[in-house]
Amino acid sequence: MSYTDELKSALTSRTNGIYLISWEEDRVEKTLRSLFTSLFPEGKVYVWESLRGIVDEKDQVVSPVKDPREALLFFDGAEEKSLLIFKDFHLFLQNDPRLVRSVRELLFRLRRSLKYLVFTSPFLQIPQEWKKEVEVIEALLPPREELQGLLQQMVSLYSKKGVKFSLTDEEMEETVRALQGMTFEEAKRLLSRLFHGVKEVDSSLVVQVQGQKKQVIIKESVLEYFPDRIPLSEVGGLGNLKDWLTKRKGAFSPEARRFGLDKPRGILVMGISGCGKSLSVKAVSALWNLPLFRLDMNLVYSGIGGAPEEAFSRALKLVESLAPAVLWLDEIESGITDKQAEGPNSRILGYFLTWMQEHKSDIFIGATANRIDNLPAEVLRRGRFDQIFFVDLPTNREREEIFRVHLKKRGNDLSRFNVSQLAQITSGWSGAEIEQVIVSAMYEAYAKKRPLQEDDLFAIFGSSYPLSTTMAEQIKKIRSWAHDRAYRASGEIPEV
Repeated sequence: MSYTDELKSALTSRTNGIYLISWEEDRVEKTLRSLFTSLFPEGKVYVWESLRGIVDEKDQVVSPVKDPREALLFFDGAEEKSLLIFKDFHLFLQNDPRLVRSVRELLFRLRRSLKYLVFTSPFLQIPQEWKKEVEVIEALLPPREELQGLLQQMVSLYSKKGVKFSLTDEEMEETVRALQGMTFEEAKRLLSRLFHGVKEVDSSLVVQVQGQKKQVIIKESVLEYFPDRIPLSEVGGLGNLKDWLTKRKGAFSPEARRFGLDKPRGILVMGISGCGKSLSVKAVSALWNLPLFRLDMNLVYSGIGGAPEEAFSRALKLVESLAPAVLWLDEIESGITDKQAEGPNSRILGYFLTWMQEHKSDIFIGATANRIDNLPAEVLRRGRFDQIFFVDLPTNREREEIFRVHLKKRGNDLSRFNVSQLAQITSGWSGAEIEQVIVSAMYEAYAKKRPLQEDDLFAIFGSSYPLSTTMAEQIKKIRSWAHDRAYRASGEIPEV
């Protein structure tokens, strides 16, 4: 049921007190006016503002009362079939029990009448005394269809002004998805800014729109927006994981819903450190063309965003408002745990489990873990994540691929390197270790004012010890746990 249907139901059932949660005052005000006058053509709609007082549908001041109690008295004497919208009323309720009581008494008198009090606010801050007297309705952000209509309207408008639009149908759809999570006016202003003064709009529009969501995220201290795109081709190995992600590209599209597919919930990628867990989550964002947000559990528990459970809940709700998106929970075992029976840990665990089960937003969770045995069993049960992947040390063929990726990415000529031999020498090395060897060797070559050579790599190999040697016991333990509990991210088994 849409919020408009909820409002109509509340009005027709004579629910005289309504608390409407929304960031879009103008949009919900227009909706209320249209809905009320359609139900009661001769009805009156008033708006109270603390700066001007009470204004009518023509935006004329009918009473200059600035005090909210006086506004309540005005409405008490208003005609039948009238509605009064209070803006930011919650700000006046703090430490004013008489005002709380005045509202309750007025609502008692309005019962069985056709007079309605509507309180609008971006937040739900309702006195305990009102909970049985008012109905809370959340005015959701514009749906996809409304944003699609806005985009088409703006494209048509700027096309007439000479702007060329080189966008495919798929890119138009991706732009609409990127606009989701914004208010109607935010989306309109953003498109106007991106279209104004340009000669052509191309596929970069999607990334530009997604980048705007950073403005929302930077206001929430425990969330981080990742604008960098990592193509799946830059992830060496992990063939099974890549195949799984590729088959689910477009999983949040209307076509997938019409086909009967459920929205994917997320994946948990566990395994050996430095073998591509975080990299694969970042690649989801690029492959599916969705913004990536990282929730830092260390910051959640630091108190920088307030009480840990409140900061965690607020962050999830914020990401939901920006959907569709990928939510990255890095080293999930450090924050989602049941080690303490009481306290924020257990409350966050309970909230997270409920949210994973019940949320309906287009959020895909990409969780990574090094010590999955520290996670509660409830998180790992079927239905929480679509799949649990185990990332092992790369095989010989995968190491070849990793060498090619990192050498080429840094401008080296691959024909000058025996990649097959390099892969054999680095048996038991992780992808991160191979990358670091290349980086270190390139510093040596740069210092000598010449291109990178194989001998530079060999010199680094001889003075380094891989993780498979220094942490052999831990790796054995991780492999033992994952043997019959997780799906291998790679289709091959490493030599070590």
